[in-house]
Amino acid sequence: MTAVSHAQQLAAARQLQRLRELRERKALQAYQRAELDVRNAQQLVQEREAQIRELQDQRLALQRSLIGEYAARLGTLAAYASAAQEVLDDQLERSEYALIDEEEELFNAQNRSGAARDAWLHAVAQHQACTTLRDDARKGLRREQEMRLDREDPPLRPEP
Repeated sequence: MTAVSHAQQLAAARQLQRLRELRERKALQAYQRAELDVRNAQQLVQEREAQIRELQDQRLALQRSLIGEYAARLGTLAAYASAAQEVLDDQLERSEYALIDEEEELFNAQNRSGAARDAWLHAVAQHQACTTLRDDARKGLRREQEMRLDREDPPLRPEP
């Protein structure tokens, strides 16, 4: 192979390596965005679970108050207690359905993150392979140049 073809090969390898580097960077950014989506979905699930626990606590507190301190006035408070219980039950049911949806979104976000991670790892491997190709082309060009220099006769020195 000639020095020109080695130089062309090196230039092509450098260009390919730059393109693979850009792909790797883009894949990493996509993976980071997917991980952020997972963290956001996890946060929503945690907040929804806290909301459900709070509603359950409120419902339990209402039931305890009707059995305990307000038991004597249950006749006058029955309509209020029933309405309050229905409101809490409705809110709890809505929150539980929302939690199911949010858990599904978390699952989907985790799947997207896994796929993005796989794509990023693939891009990293391709970039590394191109870097190796570029380094090999550089070494080949250097060897070719050294061989050419070895074949050339050294310049003649004038005799004194």
